[in-house]
Amino acid sequence: MTRRSSLLILILALAGCSFLALCLGVGIAGYYVYSTNANPLAALNAPAATNRIVFVGNDFNIYLADPSSGATTGLTKDGGNDRVYNYPTWSPDNARLAFVGYTFENGAPKEGALYTISPTGENLTPLYKTAQNFPFYLYWSPDSRVVGFLANKDAQNIALNIARRDEPDSKQEIDFGTPFYWAWSPDSSQLFTHVGGTRSNREDARLGVLPFSGNETKRSLESAPGDFQAPQWSNTGTILYSAQDASSQVIALRTALDREPKKLVTYSGRASFALAPDANQVAYILTDTSESLPHLGAMRVVDATGENMRVISQEPTIAFLWSPDSSRLAYLTATVGENQSNFDFESPLPNLDARAIDSNSALATTQPETFFATRNPAQGGELRLQLHWHIWERATNTSRLVASFVPTSSFLSVVPYFDQYANSSTFWSPDSQSLVYTTRETAGSGAVYIADATGKTSPRKIGEGVLAFWSWK
Repeated sequence: MTRRSSLLILILALAGCSFLALCLGVGIAGYYVYSTNANPLAALNAPAATNRIVFVGNDFNIYLADPSSGATTGLTKDGGNDRVYNYPTWSPDNARLAFVGYTFENGAPKEGALYTISPTGENLTPLYKTAQNFPFYLYWSPDSRVVGFLANKDAQNIALNIARRDEPDSKQEIDFGTPFYWAWSPDSSQLFTHVGGTRSNREDARLGVLPFSGNETKRSLESAPGDFQAPQWSNTGTILYSAQDASSQVIALRTALDREPKKLVTYSGRASFALAPDANQVAYILTDTSESLPHLGAMRVVDATGENMRVISQEPTIAFLWSPDSSRLAYLTATVGENQSNFDFESPLPNLDARAIDSNSALATTQPETFFATRNPAQGGELRLQLHWHIWERATNTSRLVASFVPTSSFLSVVPYFDQYANSSTFWSPDSQSLVYTTRETAGSGAVYIADATGKTSPRKIGEGVLAFWSWK
């Protein structure tokens, strides 16, 4: 993801302070880092966890929490200054968790690794270890047999890799390019890929279908990609993506067999979108090309038929996520400043223009957590970013505010890529009644909170940590 490295460079340049910086506060990240056979079927019988939250603790360890009782269990115990863990990602069957670990020597990165573990803390398995090509984004196949992940390939390219669920050292590269986004097919047999950005900016930008098994080769679509990031492939077999259409761009739906897609929205600028799990509606925002933030616009919803488009919120939205039952849409807005007045997105804060950064420099940080705090040269003092969770009810076409919080920078690291993370992780509870998020508690720590999607009860704290995701079931 090209903007990923750009924003990471920005956060280091600003001493760890930026609105959309991908600060991986609990470890090391970026796609170019510090430049210098078990039986898989047996693992499918592992016990699954139900209704659990996984989070990265303030001590760099991975924890599991019961949202009902608040009971917390540590899955790792050796996190600290010389070893940190990050990116916990649930398998779709809830029987395994994947995460990354980074070790340091004299403050410098020494090794990165990809692990899987059971929710009971048993069967810790190193799937991949490296001294330089560190993994930084994890996405399980729908059948829970394979972990797809990104790591750098060289100074110009990101590699898409896979590793078998419980097979040590099973890493295999299956494609590469930059930026790189993808979605698994429901049967785990292939992937829909978006590589290279938009054709208007790069001639080698492409959309394609990448078979995962057999001797088939990857197939590129005739359509050139529009300006967007991540595609989606729903459980119903519908693929959501963007393509160029003459002088315009369209948000489109298709199946793997369709020759012509269904064109939902014609747009200019950048599009960010999400297909409801029932595949009946698409949520989206459109961002002007002059805007430095990756996603920023009014919140809209359109039927999968291309009809009944409506604006559900005029407030500039930076991220959104459908509930598992498709009845609700959670979306994030932002304010900044002591009085929490609306953020002036037309005049962004100094030094927050991520487009000005374009480098593949080596990146590493040993800082435990860095939170948004930047100086306003005109007024002095500290500006505080606050995010706001809103819930839109599809049945009543109404919205409510359910939580406002100062986010951890690890939470912010997800925001610029929320459309890709929506494929691999969720903040929603399995019953669509609650959201999990992490908020700044002190200058060096965060807390895990649960918000009631109905707005009837106040958010409640359930743990100490900087990044959290709910289980799928």
